[in-house]
Amino acid sequence: MHTPLVSIIINNYNYASFLKQAIDSALNQTYPLIEVVVVDDGSSDGSRGIIATYGDRIISVLKENGGQASALNAGVSTCSGDILCFLDSDDYFYPDKVAQVVDFFRAHGTNFNPILLHHSVAVKNLAGDDVSASFLARRLHQSPLNLYSSAKHYHFLEYIAGPTTGISINRMLADRLFPIPEKGVRVSADDFIVYGSFLIADAYSTDKRLSAYRLHGSNNWYHSDRSKTPEFRAVLDKYLNTKLIENGKEPVISFYDSMFAWPEFVDKRQWAKLAAHMLRLSWKQHDLYTASHIWRTAIMTLRVCKRALIQSVRALRQDRSPSRS
Repeated sequence: MHTPLVSIIINNYNYASFLKQAIDSALNQTYPLIEVVVVDDGSSDGSRGIIATYGDRIISVLKENGGQASALNAGVSTCSGDILCFLDSDDYFYPDKVAQVVDFFRAHGTNFNPILLHHSVAVKNLAGDDVSASFLARRLHQSPLNLYSSAKHYHFLEYIAGPTTGISINRMLADRLFPIPEKGVRVSADDFIVYGSFLIADAYSTDKRLSAYRLHGSNNWYHSDRSKTPEFRAVLDKYLNTKLIENGKEPVISFYDSMFAWPEFVDKRQWAKLAAHMLRLSWKQHDLYTASHIWRTAIMTLRVCKRALIQSVRALRQDRSPSRS
């Protein structure tokens, strides 16, 4: 039986305090046939000194700062693996992660179909304690799953995979997805991998926790506004439609013509646009899936309005309170 080479691609930017644990977790896998590719995206915090200590135990790619997408592109173009496992440098793998990923791909014909596998992650704080974050830890679904038919109807699709650290793809899929766009994609590069995979490949999930996702103060995704800019949305839409065409499918993706845009309208308080959009799509689509999105959007709207009302009442009370000398 062919023993596949597994490439572990670590992308790093100014995470020197976490980088060693990430690299060590990649090197200390129970599966023997691996290569570890560490891409440093122009760090200025001592990361490159840490990378240098590993010598030829790793493949180092030292580049100017260009964002996460450019780092992943550099790693994928450098690696030689039959299977690619992605690892953010502030996270780490458990020792048997790669062995279990290889077993999965062997069982599902990795050489014949483009495949993505995503697994659950253990969410940790800086002390190493488990943190409750179910929206990150478990993203399970029927497997295999392809959402192209759904996207044809709804013009977009849900992100139902976990973070970058829980994603693995085979070489066939990597060759179809990469390179991904770099301009304007500083973070959330995994959107291109995950959405693309669910449109042109078979996506699988497992509830096995094979890596740890670390929460900390400088985590660029968890502690940030996770809404995307219109520019990012346009780049993603164009990329996904291009991949659909390349794979013999219709270019059906248009985020702002989908109900997946509703939370963004709520965040931006675009009430008139939201109301018109919901009325149009609920009439056009008229199904339980759309109804569930209407319900969730209504709950979000009520929460936003409640917070706004509380803030207004507090401001009014402060204005009416007697001044203190």
